[in-house]
Amino acid sequence: MNITEFANLLNLSAGTVSRALNDRAEVSPRTRKLVLEKAEELGFRRNANARRLVTGKNFLIRLECPDTTHVLSDRYLVELARAVEDAVGAHGYDLQLRLGTRRREVAIGDSMPADGLILVSSPDTTAAEVEALTDHGAMPVVVICEVRPLDFPAASYVCLDTIPGVGEAIKKLAELGHKRVGYVGSGRPGSHVRATLPAIFAEAGLVWDDELAIEAGVTQEQGTQAALQLLSHPSPPTAIFTRTDILAAGAIQAVYSLGLNVPADVSVIGHDNIEIASLVNPPLTTVAIDIPQVGAAAANAVLATIEHKAAPSVQNLSTHLIVRKSAAAAR
Repeated sequence: MNITEFANLLNLSAGTVSRALNDRAEVSPRTRKLVLEKAEELGFRRNANARRLVTGKNFLIRLECPDTTHVLSDRYLVELARAVEDAVGAHGYDLQLRLGTRRREVAIGDSMPADGLILVSSPDTTAAEVEALTDHGAMPVVVICEVRPLDFPAASYVCLDTIPGVGEAIKKLAELGHKRVGYVGSGRPGSHVRATLPAIFAEAGLVWDDELAIEAGVTQEQGTQAALQLLSHPSPPTAIFTRTDILAAGAIQAVYSLGLNVPADVSVIGHDNIEIASLVNPPLTTVAIDIPQVGAAAANAVLATIEHKAAPSVQNLSTHLIVRKSAAAAR
């Protein structure tokens, strides 16, 4: 039987079974024990060498994030990697992660070359960089990008339009009566979201103030420090919108450290809707990215090219606001 059939017997996803068989940390000891015992009982083995000889493939997909990518929080990347691994695992593929600093000398010609690449792009990612990473288009590639594809037609694209969700967030704050709204970004003053914010504010009837916009970074501590700086302004904001939920958690911490309350004194809205968004105090109102949808779309596109020689495709995904408890009417 193949891994999907084996996973169905256990009522588990193929990705979970793959992680258990490969001793990945994300699987609970109980689940790993179940998978290994059942595999021993049924004599299930994944004969990787035989599969490679028969198919000419290594059954390996690489998920790569350029060393300059800090647009999304690290936690977003972790959850995206999990979603991609589940999707490719259902087809018998393993996932190779290369997140953070790229080791350029081994990007091509690894001892175990990947069959395809999923690239999480940043505003700095260029078509020439994608071409180099794919050996001039020889390796199937899907690029997860903001808004529009790069000028590299050999790639498939999953374009994530964050602007609709951001627009909903700012409109929500305006409807709640907030006039001064601060912004904490993730260190990318040239990002599409940052560039579009003045127009989004204007559409909501608000005035964009550069003095209330800080490009902080990606960590919770950086979010805390940026929010403290905003709240020390002579005319501080009554609401803060952050580029990630991690930064939002930091902003909430900053508000509490000043003896203030969220949302009674300061409203906070984040972005990404990662797992912690519903767990912080108060639960975070945030712009939601459907991370499993993004991961599945990218995985399916690269697998379609690998297995069926499908032509490059472009998929457009959007975002929306999820209202929880961290935003309330301005005082």
